[in-house]
Amino acid sequence: MAAAMRWVALSTLATCVLIGCSSPIPEERPDPDPSQLILVWDGRYESAPRCDDKTLWEGWAGTPGPVECEPCECGPSACSLSSKVRLYSSSTCSFGDDVATIDAGGSWDGTCMALTHPVPSDSYAAVMIEPPIVSGCGPVSSVPPLRRTNMTFVRACSPDIDFFSTDFLHCYPPQPNGECWDSYRIRREFRLYNDTRTCSPCSCSEPSRDKCRVETKLYYQAGCSEELGSVPISGLDEPLCADTIHGQIGAIRAAFVKDEPACTPSTDSKVVSGELTPGDTHVLCCNR
Repeated sequence: MAAAMRWVALSTLATCVLIGCSSPIPEERPDPDPSQLILVWDGRYESAPRCDDKTLWEGWAGTPGPVECEPCECGPSACSLSSKVRLYSSSTCSFGDDVATIDAGGSWDGTCMALTHPVPSDSYAAVMIEPPIVSGCGPVSSVPPLRRTNMTFVRACSPDIDFFSTDFLHCYPPQPNGECWDSYRIRREFRLYNDTRTCSPCSCSEPSRDKCRVETKLYYQAGCSEELGSVPISGLDEPLCADTIHGQIGAIRAAFVKDEPACTPSTDSKVVSGELTPGDTHVLCCNR
């Protein structure tokens, strides 16, 4: 048996020497034409890079889900101090009885402000404190975006854009036989939808004025010492007349006791127009 096997081996070797033997060489696949490169973004619409006139095509890919709009959100409100304290000759702050006005200025932040000319104690009978000013709120987005469940935004751009992003997929059309390229083996099929649906506008409620509260204090000395009294007031109040302040007024100070104004959405956004329609399908071979 061993002799027979040696004979077969020698016979095969002799045949290879006479006619030549070689290992099969795999067929080389051509590289894609660099001019056919397509840069593809696939992700959130808000993050998609702009390609402007270099955009080849774009749309929404995935499985359409329930038709919903993103919830409405309201921006922040703000409390601002009133800068004026009015002095009256009557204890009821009657109209026409005002004798002087202390004005700290529109940029006053409530820190101690000394009066250039102190107000004598016998020149007034009551003080009027104005409520803090509460700014209104506006929607974060006047028209919220559509909530597209299970869908992503796809944008294809030509490679001669003015910037480069590593977030782009590098893709080429398949070979004429439909196969992908050696260096771009990931086959992707983008079944696009054209989405023209829009949501109704958002609106916001009035701010919560009760969450804007200030305490104004009046002092005898210019350095805000020897307090004469204080008047608390909120954004919900009308101007308050206080006849409990007595003595020469040499300085004023104010501070927020509560500064948490807020608004809430007064409407729910819903889809009001447009439609979702099937678009083109693009098959590409990509690097990932």
